[in-house]
Amino acid sequence: MAVSKRTRFEVFRRDNHTCRYCGQAAPGVKVTIDHVTPKTLGGSDNPDNLVTACYDCNFGKSSVPPDA
Repeated sequence: MAVSKRTRFEVFRRDNHTCRYCGQAAPGVKVTIDHVTPKTLGGSDNPDNLVTACYDCNFGKSSVPPDA
């Protein structure tokens, strides 16, 4: 199941629409939601496991554990 619109909004608001990895902020860059622990490795859609990430940071990585 995809992250709900409400949860997505809350994560963006919590993170001030700023990428947690590189610090770039909207509207200067496209921001997305990223799972800290990927769903493929057992992560959930809980807001504690979600962060705001710019498009480049989010799609430039793969399903690896956060400590890798």
